[in-house]
Amino acid sequence: MSKENSAIAGWRRPAFWLAMFLAQAGAFILFKDLADISQWLIQSSREFTMSVWYNRHILAAVSVGLLVAALIIRGTSRAVCSASLLTLLVFLFAFNYYSGMINPKLMFRAQQFEAKFVPVNEASDYLKESLDKARFSEDGYASVDDIEVLVLETDKGAYAYTDYYLLQPHVVKGGMVDGEEVIMTYCGLTNLGIAYSPVIGDQKLDLTVMTQLKNNLVLFDKNSGEAIQQLWGSMERNPDKGRMKEWPTIRMPFASYRTLYPQGKVFVNEIPAIREHPLLALWDRMVRHGMMHPAVSWQHDSPDTPTFPTIQYKDQRLPMKQMIYALNVGDDYVVYTKEFLSQLEGPLNVEIGNRMVVIDYNTEFNAVTAFFNDTHNPVRQVDVFGRTASGLNLERVNTLKSNLFWFIFAEFYPHTDVNRV
Repeated sequence: MSKENSAIAGWRRPAFWLAMFLAQAGAFILFKDLADISQWLIQSSREFTMSVWYNRHILAAVSVGLLVAALIIRGTSRAVCSASLLTLLVFLFAFNYYSGMINPKLMFRAQQFEAKFVPVNEASDYLKESLDKARFSEDGYASVDDIEVLVLETDKGAYAYTDYYLLQPHVVKGGMVDGEEVIMTYCGLTNLGIAYSPVIGDQKLDLTVMTQLKNNLVLFDKNSGEAIQQLWGSMERNPDKGRMKEWPTIRMPFASYRTLYPQGKVFVNEIPAIREHPLLALWDRMVRHGMMHPAVSWQHDSPDTPTFPTIQYKDQRLPMKQMIYALNVGDDYVVYTKEFLSQLEGPLNVEIGNRMVVIDYNTEFNAVTAFFNDTHNPVRQVDVFGRTASGLNLERVNTLKSNLFWFIFAEFYPHTDVNRV
């Protein structure tokens, strides 16, 4: 046996494969727990995923170091691994590392501090361009007028956000409301937009996308590194610090928005033209149309299967994919279906969290609204702005969440009440 072969037999070959195996294992964990696409095949516990998230930089550094060590060993003795196998192993490592550590930052370029809004009378042209891709459900939209928008009333007038344009950034500027900065967060899998003040306690947040867990968006704060589940709005490791302040939103067709808010603006997030930014244009088309849109469409079109098989359908009080309207006062959570509300004669007056709330489905504008009523007198008529027949201006319920999937909300809030009267 030659000295070279003797050395290999002595330590190089086992050292190479040990370092390579550990490097691949580390990269695979980053992929499995931080790249949500992996959850189609492999699921981890929430605790394990969060542990990986908070220790991702150490895990990444160790994995890269082990890969470098394996490559150095291979450089000193080519016999430990063939060139073709080594190329395959390096590619596999790069794919897993990129998917877990880099890709989420490129896919979801948050627009917390900037966004493009156009006047409502100019928005139709932009919405026409997205009409085909805006059809997340097989039912689709017949025209631009039918496209649903999420409305936020700000200090400078109303802003409207479509699901399609919210889908890729997930975090978008919302302007100022009552003098406070507000952002719009959106999860396509849950079909849920929530307007938040990006502050917890006295800590200002710079939010972007981490991943999704149980088919709901998980954000993270760049300033502190803390993970924040969209539906909870609180820090994963420090829930006692409180949650982000929630602001009222309303869901309605674009035609209703145009009528009710003629001076309003509409958020648009166009994909760059190929002639202007070739790589970015191709990348965004692949991400938005090739990856994200099919995943969200699957959520809408499959009646009994979630896009990511991370939730068991436990609460069968409503059909799994029933779209619901949820609200809470304190720890008292209630959900309603549009079908239930549409059968009522007039607004529903109901007690939630020891406060009287008026919930109404406006058939003219196809919008569900909710208002606090502290007068102790039932409200028999109310418009979408909270104006009653007796001249009162009721305050909107800030926690109303519109047209989201029942099975996801029930997973996070299992003790919620259904169609309370």
